[in-house]
Amino acid sequence: MKKQILSVATLCIMFLAINTTKASESIENNFISVNHDDKETDSFKVYGNCGMCEKTIEGALKGVKGVEKADWNKETKMIEVVYHTHDISLDEIKKKIAGVGYDTEEYRASEKVYNNLPGCCQYERPGDKKKEDHSGHKH
Repeated sequence: MKKQILSVATLCIMFLAINTTKASESIENNFISVNHDDKETDSFKVYGNCGMCEKTIEGALKGVKGVEKADWNKETKMIEVVYHTHDISLDEIKKKIAGVGYDTEEYRASEKVYNNLPGCCQYERPGDKKKEDHSGHKH
C-alpha cells in the first residue's frame, strides 16, 4: 500500500513539474494569452482641437458601463477605446462622443451642442466648407 501511495505521489509530482515547466516556457515565449471574448479595442477619428476637447471627449466615456479606457490624441485626432461588447457597442460610444459636441466619421454632433462648445473647441467640421465670396472679382 505504501508503494502504491508513493508511486501515485511521484507521478503527481512529475506531472506538476512537467506542466509547470511548460507553462513557464509558454510565458517566456509569449504563448499564453488571456482570452477576453467580450473585450474590444478600437481606434477611430474624433474631430477636435485642444486639451479642453480631450477632457470633454474622454469625459463623455468616463464612468460609462463597459468602457474600460478612452484616450484621445489631439495631434492625430484619433481615440483608442477599450470596451466590453456585452455592455456597450462601438456605435453607442460614438453617439456618446457626438452627444457632447464632437463629430466622428459616422455621427455628427447637433448644431446646438457644437455651438455651445468654447471657441477654442469649435473645430472645422467635416463637410462644412466655408463658402468663398467671389463677387467683385473674376477668375
